[in-house]
Amino acid sequence: MAHDHKPTLPTRCTECQQLMDSPIACAACGTLGELPADTFDSFELFGQQRSYDVDVEALHRKYLALSRVIHPDIAGGEASEQRRQALNLSAELNRAYETLRDPVARAAYMLSLAGGPSASEMKTVPQSLLGEILVLREAIEEARESGDATTLQTIKQEIAAKRQVTLEKIGDLARQMECWSGDIRRQLREQLNIIKYWNSLLEQIPVNLAEAARTGQGAT
Repeated sequence: MAHDHKPTLPTRCTECQQLMDSPIACAACGTLGELPADTFDSFELFGQQRSYDVDVEALHRKYLALSRVIHPDIAGGEASEQRRQALNLSAELNRAYETLRDPVARAAYMLSLAGGPSASEMKTVPQSLLGEILVLREAIEEARESGDATTLQTIKQEIAAKRQVTLEKIGDLARQMECWSGDIRRQLREQLNIIKYWNSLLEQIPVNLAEAARTGQGAT
């Protein structure tokens, strides 16, 4: 089910009456927001419009600023209830940041907000992809066993290029949020499923290819 979305208008701090650019805390005086952080979506916690295109550097700066304001050792004070609130806000802020900073997680989150299918509800990928994945897995295994760093590097570059194409498709689909149809949502879920396969393959290739080559040669 899609989440009803009403843009959060800037509200004034109950203590200093300054406009708050995030509902979780006042940057001017440090007063914590009165409503639970899970009342808002991840975009609203950062005072942003719901959009796939995010300035990650600006997001990071906002995250650091808000983290300082709501840090339990600073905002918690002596009162146990206030400290508990600061801890909860910090946890929600961390989750929101990890979601928005990653383009794949961001697209998946937007899809869930729009009521699109989850990974458990729709596991579809093109049948041809499964055969391609199998071939690449075998090639990776053979190259690792033989210590062939050159082949591993070639395979890694090939998979990374395919992942980038998929990521671009995810971005194109996620940017159509305003006019998302059921078909667009299903297409986005399929691309999100596909990128998991590319990620899994990349994880099978050692980061240190030279070390992998020495290991493979030592095993022969």
